[in-house]
Amino acid sequence: MSNPLLLLPPVADLPPLPAKAPMWQRWAHRVVGHIAFQFSVVVAIVLNAFAIGAQTFDLPYGLDIVVEGIDEAFLIIFVIELVLRFLAAGARPTVFFSNGWNIFDTVVIGAACLPMLLTNSTLLRLVRVLRVARLSKVMPDLSVLLDGLRRAARPALSLLALTTLLCFLYGMVGYLLFHEVAPQYFGNIGIAMLTLFELLTLEGWNTTLHDLMDVSGIVAVVYTVGFVMFGTYVVLNLLVGVVINSLDDAYKLRQLQRRGEAAPQVAVSELEDLLSRLRVTLDEIEQREARLERQLERTARMNRRRPLKGAPHHHGTPRHEHEDGTPEPELRPRREVDPDGGLPSDRRRRMP
Repeated sequence: MSNPLLLLPPVADLPPLPAKAPMWQRWAHRVVGHIAFQFSVVVAIVLNAFAIGAQTFDLPYGLDIVVEGIDEAFLIIFVIELVLRFLAAGARPTVFFSNGWNIFDTVVIGAACLPMLLTNSTLLRLVRVLRVARLSKVMPDLSVLLDGLRRAARPALSLLALTTLLCFLYGMVGYLLFHEVAPQYFGNIGIAMLTLFELLTLEGWNTTLHDLMDVSGIVAVVYTVGFVMFGTYVVLNLLVGVVINSLDDAYKLRQLQRRGEAAPQVAVSELEDLLSRLRVTLDEIEQREARLERQLERTARMNRRRPLKGAPHHHGTPRHEHEDGTPEPELRPRREVDPDGGLPSDRRRRMP
């Protein structure tokens, strides 16, 4: 069974610890970076959401005071969390506020302590609700969705401009065709664009179509069906495709970031395995080198004991012996035989 603490993502807004950091910064960095600290903050945010929701009911006297006290206790917990994260950043505002989530948390938690908000219950509850929004930074899937929507904002604005231009062009055509027979739909360009926007949502488009057919016939059919087909099934589908592609890019980027975070750990383990294999190989090479040296020494000793083949022994010089102690046979020079007489050539020369 998996540990629920392992499902939480690492602290992305935690700055790296300097090499010469003071002791208090090291302690705060270790506390904030611990997985139990993240889990405690998530539990506090969820319980605070229940406390905020409970204040919307008509609670009996005394219980509402308890719920209010619980909400104030959670505010103190969030202030302590913010202070610890500020200390983990080295108590440097430039480093701490370089992250957008730290700015958001400071504004939300600090606004709840302002005297002007304490007297306005509506604004105070709105600020308390924003505390629950802090839960989105510890939810990786939600952050990916937000990143995908951010990526889709620019092409979506282009499609919005295209849709506005389409409504304006169709609105001008509708004004020229129907402003006299159907002023409730195309009395001016503003009413015409509002009618076409309602057609884009497919809300009551058949009612509009039948009203225009009663006064214009086939022209109303061609106009209305053409706009619905092009505006709804082309432009809106393009918008959906842009959003889906942006979400896909955001998920791919998230996977690459996770691989990049896990890459150093994988690289360290691979290097350790490679180092162990190299050590084993080095030991084998040293053993083979030692055996080869012993073989060379043995061969050198044998060559020093054994004379060259074909070299005559000098008188008085002892013959070499084999390693087992047996004397080596004495080598004699070969005598040439005359092919004519069959006698050695030296004896033949001495005969008269």
